[in-house]
Amino acid sequence: MACQGDQVFDQVSKMGEKGWLQKNQISYPFEIKKIDQSYTLYVAIRQSNDYPFNNFYFVPKILGSNGQVIKQALAEAILYDPKSGKAKGKGLGDMYSHKFAIFKQLKFPKKGKYTLLLSHDMRTDTLAGIISVGASLIPNP
Repeated sequence: MACQGDQVFDQVSKMGEKGWLQKNQISYPFEIKKIDQSYTLYVAIRQSNDYPFNNFYFVPKILGSNGQVIKQALAEAILYDPKSGKAKGKGLGDMYSHKFAIFKQLKFPKKGKYTLLLSHDMRTDTLAGIISVGASLIPNP
């Protein structure tokens, strides 16, 4: 893991009392200065026991300055053990934090401005129990 000051960006968005509404796409703009470097994109999810499912599907999408998709995926996060029902991740009380490496060897075609978009891909419009969602982009050693 890189040192705190090495990341390109590290941001968190709180979801509010209702949870994450499907129409609320999260957007994090950032700038790439080194194209000879590979990066790892991490997504962090904080959830409470109000979250009603074992897993969580979300879509990380990286756009170039022209709006063109550079990289996209459908990611699945397993938040609860399917056999025991116990929450995974680090927790305190009824809240749990999870961090997932989504793109491990991410390269950018040119220097400049990019945007990370995060949206959830669950069948339920409003996801109760999702407290916050964040992302960080860290250069690989």
